[in-house]
Amino acid sequence: MGTALAITLAVIDSTCFAAAAVYQQRAVRRTAGHRLTLRGLIALPAQPGWVGGVGLAAIGVTLHVVALILAPVTVVQPIGVLGVPIAVLLAARLAGKRPSATTAVPILLCVAGIGGFILLTATHVGAEQAAPLSLLLVAEAIVIGVMVLALRAARRLQGWSRCLVNAVAGAFGVGMVAALMRALVQHIGTDAGRLLDLTSLALLGLMAISGALGGWLVQQAYSSGPAEVVLASLTVVDPMIAVIVGLVVLGEGARLSPTMLMVMITFGLLAAVGVVALAKTHPEVALRNRADPEAVAEGRGRSERIVERVW
Repeated sequence: MGTALAITLAVIDSTCFAAAAVYQQRAVRRTAGHRLTLRGLIALPAQPGWVGGVGLAAIGVTLHVVALILAPVTVVQPIGVLGVPIAVLLAARLAGKRPSATTAVPILLCVAGIGGFILLTATHVGAEQAAPLSLLLVAEAIVIGVMVLALRAARRLQGWSRCLVNAVAGAFGVGMVAALMRALVQHIGTDAGRLLDLTSLALLGLMAISGALGGWLVQQAYSSGPAEVVLASLTVVDPMIAVIVGLVVLGEGARLSPTMLMVMITFGLLAAVGVVALAKTHPEVALRNRADPEAVAEGRGRSERIVERVW
């Protein structure tokens, strides 16, 4: 019963996050153009829709926390993939347009992939353990390192490549926040007195760091690309990070056989393919590519050079 309620809440919060993404992206682009500065960030609350988007995101976060209390992060987090088709449909409605026929197949892939994944995780994931703080610190260090490298790389990029790098890096932080939240729930258990002990405070601090840096990167992504592309990046990478930490560090995969794990990976890849295909069909991306193919090619070449330099 608890898992079923958690899945229902996760579906609702994915809808809230999708709507928040669309409204926030529209506000950021009106304020900052294609690059968000600190001054632009301060001016965002004055933009119509941005505060509403933050409110929807806050509702989504609240529901997400409750869902993480009721069920493993491996079950809850991947449901966010459903936010991508929801965002595409909402953006089309706000623009007064019908979604193109080419979006139907990617949406079906998203729904089928995530549906199969959740069905398996809801029935086979369990046997969780309280993760050692040292392992969580290592995972946090890796995630922050990736975000810092991406932030440096994104400064040398423009357009869609800048949007993609910032969104993927921000997704690392968002996924880590979900995993840390579940770790906090495990640590506290039924003893409310643990809420203020050293481990709980450390986990809250790590969540604040990951959330702040990840949130900043996501806002940067909104300033240089469409909300659906940002949300697509988030919903592919965010669950991946949360699921990896859940399975490896939190012990949620203790009952999974190798065969079942491969089937889960297959469903996850199916959903990821649908998300990427859906992002590519976004009209703003297609319009940019047709309008300036040389800039697109130059951005790709610059992205490859930056990646080579970073690694």
